[in-house]
Amino acid sequence: MATLRLDSRLGVAHLLALALLGAGCGDDAICPPGVLSACFLPDGALGAQQCNEEGTALGACAPVAGGPRPGCAHLGEACCPALPAELLAGCDAAVSQENDAACDDFLAGANAADLCTGAGAGGAPGVVPHGPSCAGLLNECCASLPAQLREACHATGFRGNEQICHRFLESEARDNGFCADVDPAAESCDYLSERCCPSLPEGARERCAALAEASDAAQCLDYLGGAADAGRCPRYAEDEPFSAAPCEALLDTCCGTLEPELAYPCDLAAISGIHARCEAFTSSIRAFGLCLDGGGAGGGDGGCDDVSSDVNNCGFCGNVCGDQHATPSCAAGTCSLACDLGHDDCDGDPANGCEADVRSDVDNCGSCGNVCSARHAAATCAAGACAVACDAGYADCDGDPLTGCEVALASDPYNCGACGNDCAGGLCDAGACGPGATSLASGLAVPSALVLDDSALYLVGFQPAGGIAVRIGKLAGGATCLATAAPPGVGGCSADRFEDVALIGADAVVTGSSGVLRYPSSGAAAIPLTSSVPDPWAVVTDGSDVWFTSLSQGGIYRVDALASGQSAQEITGVFSEPGGALAGDAEHLYWARTDGTIVKLRKDGTERRQIASGQVVDTTNLTPRYLAADAGHLFWSSPNGFLFRLAKDGSDLVVLADDQPSPAGVAVDPEGSGAVYWVNRVGSIRKVPKAGGDVTTLAVGQLDAIAIAVDEAFVYWATRAGDVRKIAK
Repeated sequence: MATLRLDSRLGVAHLLALALLGAGCGDDAICPPGVLSACFLPDGALGAQQCNEEGTALGACAPVAGGPRPGCAHLGEACCPALPAELLAGCDAAVSQENDAACDDFLAGANAADLCTGAGAGGAPGVVPHGPSCAGLLNECCASLPAQLREACHATGFRGNEQICHRFLESEARDNGFCADVDPAAESCDYLSERCCPSLPEGARERCAALAEASDAAQCLDYLGGAADAGRCPRYAEDEPFSAAPCEALLDTCCGTLEPELAYPCDLAAISGIHARCEAFTSSIRAFGLCLDGGGAGGGDGGCDDVSSDVNNCGFCGNVCGDQHATPSCAAGTCSLACDLGHDDCDGDPANGCEADVRSDVDNCGSCGNVCSARHAAATCAAGACAVACDAGYADCDGDPLTGCEVALASDPYNCGACGNDCAGGLCDAGACGPGATSLASGLAVPSALVLDDSALYLVGFQPAGGIAVRIGKLAGGATCLATAAPPGVGGCSADRFEDVALIGADAVVTGSSGVLRYPSSGAAAIPLTSSVPDPWAVVTDGSDVWFTSLSQGGIYRVDALASGQSAQEITGVFSEPGGALAGDAEHLYWARTDGTIVKLRKDGTERRQIASGQVVDTTNLTPRYLAADAGHLFWSSPNGFLFRLAKDGSDLVVLADDQPSPAGVAVDPEGSGAVYWVNRVGSIRKVPKAGGDVTTLAVGQLDAIAIAVDEAFVYWATRAGDVRKIAK
């Protein structure tokens, strides 16, 4: 809930009351209760999340009725004409950019606020148009922001919370040098008077009008923010009812008796219609002698004289400090309990004394909140200590009764059949270990990309003291540096940092801090193809040409695969997006950019078009090879747990797997059928049929697995610790 600025003359009791109100009504709030926010569905479509009643969490992302079709054409034709007049300018500005991603952002915000969903002009019936701060943000500011701020700007503006909109304008826009000329705060009191106050119930309506008439822009903004959080202005129509007692009683018999600085938050609590919020305000205000009998400030005392030290009237009349297993006392209107030995006040309610027997209570064993877990077990508490009797087939392998019997001995690969029996990467079935993974090399941290040919693996990465660019035998294992044919030393293979690798026969083309290098399989000196572009990143080749991205400069670049010392040709004309994964086929390149789009283009840079947008990208753990391709489709993982398949023409987006724990690198069988393989950083190697189906786990216990490759018989991967392993497909 927004906090109004308080006059310095306000008494201490009033300040404390307001503080208590805040603690009970939203110090942990992250969003206005009931408000919808834009989000992306697993298939990349736009949806909405609703803030819960307490304002502490957003619900699941769900489709929006009459949801949007991506693109500026749909925005201009179907959405802009349906918006309130206050928002037309911003919608037209988004369309004029001719950028599908920017239009998707605007459309997401509009749909999340129930606009442009088929409800007609102005969205849901009775919605009051957006005020000056939010309309100013949407019309004059959002379109001018960089891409990383634009979606947040649209989502903020469409919420209709004037205070939040103005705060975004101040902290996110103007503090970063944007939208300096946009300042609608001076109009906030007029908007409060004309659009908000008339929609409030009697009593609150008059107090709201008095605040607006005072023409203090800052206080008007604060009140508008609180009204938006309470579900009013602009969400409700003028005659929309609110919930009954205690909210109705609070508004009718208490708020009007308070000084203005407390009357305003009292009104906002009441018009929210949230009973818990109204009760919290009522309890806080009564603790200071206000509205005790439902009437005016300092109303009737109900027959109690001392609410500061009376254990039967502690803080307010009738508030009894309980004596169950306790000796109660009351000081400064607050109950205090001296618990009997072996008991504690675990529910925090002094009215029922020290209700918990911590000697035998399995939910409070030894101390409050110490729960004896009944997970696959029968739990008991004796003399304040937990004990568990495990169900058949389960064991307490960590020795901690608070976790119960946490291990299923029939399937746990680390405790297979018995505690401590580790299957070394293999699976556990019916209490017996299956074949484990084979180690090929170790100590090659930190890998970033892995490819293979008929006889060897090629792994690149970096170490604190140097980089690794090595060849590893598929059968015998063992790593040798591409540059020297010798095993890597403590400092790796060289002082370079290596990022990605592609193959021309058995020659390795590597990107890194020295540019783009080609290492001949003969062992001859590396050919420096180019060093003209800083921070070369993902790389693909067809044997004649090499294409690569730049992590710092953006765009895609081309060089000849044989000549040395070239100046790379930039083929995209796009410098705004750095890095991004690359894949290629006979005619096209596919670029998964860090702005969440996937772009298809011919190898000469022409016919460039976006085939997917809104994809979640892990910008904190970038590695080049998160995009794989076969003859007809692209495959990639997202850090929020999805594996996707997309036809190369941009159609038929399919979720092959979801709820995966931090999926990373992806590999695919090259033939039309077969499977997609990926590593989960939490430790498993998995696959799923390209056509969709059940997910199969091939190996476990591979913590921080990153890079992955496949051939006809095996899956190969590397972990962040530098271990390279394989397992049968």
